[in-house]
Amino acid sequence: MKRNHWLLAVALPLLLLAGCGAKEPDPGAEAPTPTPAIQIEKPQSQVLHSTDSRSYYTQNTRYDLETMTARDWRPELPRGYQMTAEGPVSDGQALYFVLTRPGESSSKALGRVPLEGGEVQILYECGEHEQIGIAYTDGAGEYYKRPILLRSGERRCFLVNRWGEEEEDSTWLYAWDSASGTCEPVKRLGGHVRFWGEYQGRAVLRDSWEPEAGLFQLDAETGEMTVLLSSENAETSQFVLGPALLIRENFICVGSIFAQNPDGKERVYCLDLETGAVRQLASSDDGYLLVRVQDIWDGKLRVRGSEGYESELWYVDCSTGQKVKGMLADESGTPMHIRAQIGEYYLIDVESERWTKQLWINDQGEPVNSWVNQRGLALIAKEDYWAGRPDYQIFKWEGEQVP
Repeated sequence: MKRNHWLLAVALPLLLLAGCGAKEPDPGAEAPTPTPAIQIEKPQSQVLHSTDSRSYYTQNTRYDLETMTARDWRPELPRGYQMTAEGPVSDGQALYFVLTRPGESSSKALGRVPLEGGEVQILYECGEHEQIGIAYTDGAGEYYKRPILLRSGERRCFLVNRWGEEEEDSTWLYAWDSASGTCEPVKRLGGHVRFWGEYQGRAVLRDSWEPEAGLFQLDAETGEMTVLLSSENAETSQFVLGPALLIRENFICVGSIFAQNPDGKERVYCLDLETGAVRQLASSDDGYLLVRVQDIWDGKLRVRGSEGYESELWYVDCSTGQKVKGMLADESGTPMHIRAQIGEYYLIDVESERWTKQLWINDQGEPVNSWVNQRGLALIAKEDYWAGRPDYQIFKWEGEQVP
């Protein structure tokens, strides 16, 4: 019999009740025993993400974890502005996102709107040759980048990258104070500093400018940066200078390119920051010319291999170097994509029953209408995902009948 999960998840301050994969009971079968209540505690991280204790957000959709429903989310923006492709991040009180104002000199701004709705507030508007720092903070390497917001008490900090002929390249830490409503520069962090992940709840920045190259942990409270890895260390310099970098949990994974290897092959390496162990996780010997790091979930690295039009996705255990088998996959055997993590659960992409009409041009240059299945989101226990059990609950659009 397929195992059913009834999860009672307490996510402060919200009681999240979701029956994952619940079906109509079989009159002739023994009733399943509910699992004990599972505490979902939000990690104490300075880095804000796309999920809070109640909802998950994309650019135009809110997924409610209390009701397991989805609805359109479209705040009224100030005149002349439009939201970029990046989705918002949440601090449990408000949403923060990047806006752009098209024109001859397109400018960007950081916007904020309370969770309960209301007027969009512009916290910071970029000047010429300025850009607000954005990066993959959820579902890395697959979906839209989001603004980098850091929690510092009641302040919300963000990065501003500057460049130009009159001023050297620089990255500044800015802070918006909710009490005063003002936004002020805190500290100049460096000339070639960018966000690359988080470790122990703090943002990890990389300075790619030799000889100062290194990885640094940024304390949003003080603006101080401490060395995590230095290019002066020959054993770990590849994790500082590597072109493809991913930092998640206590792992740093990096992909090398042809030019770095005498044999002309690509490889993926992983450094365990807790043990100091360095391990090769993938290479072009696995059957693909190119190998790329994608994401890390619970110590497992998602790798994409490609050659020509052929490609494949797989997971490798960062601690053992062994390929992960048996995880939840689609009909083609491709691991189902993880969007975000909520305690002991994942948000994953699944097929939905919603269809949308799409217009495209065929080889003869003629317009053709076709119906395309929209992807949906579902909530699944992590243990079920890695065991390959499709025991998940799909978010229903508001107004649809929930079985």
